Amino acid sequence: MKSKKFLKLTALFLCIIMLMPMIFACGEKAETANSGSGSTTEAEITEAPTPAPTPEPTTPEPTEPPTTREPFVVDSNLSYWDQIYSELEYYGLSGGTKILAGEDEAALMKGFSGGGTKKEEIDVSGDNVPFSAAYRVVTAKDTANFWDASYNRALEKDHPIQEGDLIVGVMWVRGARLSETDNFTMDDAPEYYLALKTSTDNWGSEGGVEPSREQWAKSEWQKVFFYGNILNEEPKSSNVQLQIFLGYGNQQVDFGGIIAFWFPWTKENEMGAMQAIEDYYPR
Repeated sequence: MKSKKFLKLTALFLCIIMLMPMIFACGEKAETANSGSGSTTEAEITEAPTPAPTPEPTTPEPTEPPTTREPFVVDSNLSYWDQIYSELEYYGLSGGTKILAGEDEAALMKGFSGGGTKKEEIDVSGDNVPFSAAYRVVTAKDTANFWDASYNRALEKDHPIQEGDLIVGVMWVRGARLSETDNFTMDDAPEYYLALKTSTDNWGSEGGVEPSREQWAKSEWQKVFFYGNILNEEPKSSNVQLQIFLGYGNQQVDFGGIIAFWFPWTKENEMGAMQAIEDYYPR
């Protein structure tokens, strides 16, 4: 019995000795496999990037609502010229003085002269207009050039002016076609053309007057703002003339309440004059 038991133990011991290399080999393979597929070394561990913080939603700065300018209200207690000047102030112009000579409306309007035209004073007392003096200017026939017929007035004498200064004013206009000519039919509206001309540059410049080029007179009185610039270094203010060209066939154009003011050039004055033109440009 002892010999058999001894033999069994010996056989078991030999089996264990034979299996031990295989057990160690399997353990190493398992460890290697784990290192390649699932486990990570300390060197391989990296921290995930921290996401940038999401900015808090911002509320847009409140914007000022568009401003609506109150319409200009005429002060009936003022004289006509003061009414016009107060309206220019309403548009932002400042520092101006009257630049057409004449103690009153009648004297100022009388100072205009015609070139190739005939003028006569007309009564506007029943026309429900704010001015009191007006003239009818008649062109009898076609002219070779539109400037061959005109209605003109020089600026006030000895007024200090500089290049760039503004001449801003108002006139009231209406007109009628009197007869057909070679160049115009009865259906053509009467025309006029505004300019600031000066002998300093041999009458070459027009002062950049707005409204520019040909304008059409309607049958009813129409208020027209105009402005231009002094474009030369003038030796005297009276060299500059407000000229209204009328060489557009047989027509009559009535002008009333003409008044103009000198303003020094500033950005505010220029912008104000432009806005007045925008509001009153003949449509």
